[in-house]
Amino acid sequence: MRYFFNNHNDNGYMFLYTVGYEETQPGHAYGPTTRSGYMLHYVHSGSGTFRSGGKRYELKKGDFFFIEPQEIVSYQADDRHPWTYYWIGFKGSLVTEYLMRTAISKDNPVFSTKNGGDLIKEKISEMIEISFISEDNDLLLNARLMEILFYLSQAFPAAATAQSSSNRLFTQALQIMRNNYDSAIQIGDIADSLAIDRTYLHRIFKQEMNVSPKEYLTGIRISHAKELLLQTDWPVKVIAQSVGFDDPQRFSHAFKQREQLTPNQYRRNKQQEKV
Repeated sequence: MRYFFNNHNDNGYMFLYTVGYEETQPGHAYGPTTRSGYMLHYVHSGSGTFRSGGKRYELKKGDFFFIEPQEIVSYQADDRHPWTYYWIGFKGSLVTEYLMRTAISKDNPVFSTKNGGDLIKEKISEMIEISFISEDNDLLLNARLMEILFYLSQAFPAAATAQSSSNRLFTQALQIMRNNYDSAIQIGDIADSLAIDRTYLHRIFKQEMNVSPKEYLTGIRISHAKELLLQTDWPVKVIAQSVGFDDPQRFSHAFKQREQLTPNQYRRNKQQEKV
């Protein structure tokens, strides 16, 4: 018996693309193969073997196994007590970022309910129940996925790494830029909020990114402006304000410096490419 659900409401940030379960036959094998996204399986009953990264894992009821995208894996049900397992498949840039907070990876792909997986098992069961309700339930499914990622980070946290003072300041500056690019925040404001000299902030960015903080912040703003130019019909003045430029002419100048086109030229060229 097999059930699976494919979610058609996808996005590039966080997307639960499949959920399901399978009662396998004795000796049933899958792979060697790769998967397009991350996958997490929970062994509900029985036992089987999982192979990944040149290692073999004997799994039983209560165990989980994790698969990373494009990693060659295979798994096989036991000949006498074939397993039944649940699975979820998920993708997205936020998923990748949040998984880095956990110790779960292709090099550490197996864990069990005995050491913190009970809540994760419950959330996977809820996902299967939700998938029966309707096809337009991606918000509920993604909410459960967020909970699973949270429980993974709490039960299996990534090993703490020493971080220098300059690295911490660099990370904090990046967060401020990404969270406030749509305001008129300046580099001096960022330096003040971190209680450091603007020259020191400049040195940190040159060391870490080989660009100045001003160049990096402008790059974030122009990147978001390009999205707005393609996804909306807003006037350039509105887009300029939406990415932190009070002066539309200054925005157009900065945009042309980076793209060799004015904002309006960029929009027209991209629209013509679609025709």
